[in-house]
Amino acid sequence: MKRVWTGASLPDTAHFKNVLEHSGIASFIKNRDLSGALGDLPVFDVGPELWVLDDEHVQRAEALIRDSVRPAARGAPWRCPACGEDNEPQYAACWSCGHIDNRACDGRPTEPA
Repeated sequence: MKRVWTGASLPDTAHFKNVLEHSGIASFIKNRDLSGALGDLPVFDVGPELWVLDDEHVQRAEALIRDSVRPAARGAPWRCPACGEDNEPQYAACWSCGHIDNRACDGRPTEPA
């Protein structure tokens, strides 16, 4: 078990937990409810932390988190192979049906719009 993220806010940390879960990486948030103790406890001890349960997934988890905070993708719009809807390049999933764009997983573009 290893910590892969220490956040300033619970929403950011919960978002990264969802990113990892969507990729099949089991994780949990430590210090989820400690923000109310800020002031009684040191500021660096109450931040929410994201921990990966299986050490084999640590590098992949760190890469997913790193890729999640990069600036929005630039490039051509893409067409969803599931529903045919056109999507802007910054979307990793179809805004209409939720189908995941292949670029979000392996960097290769889907069918151009």
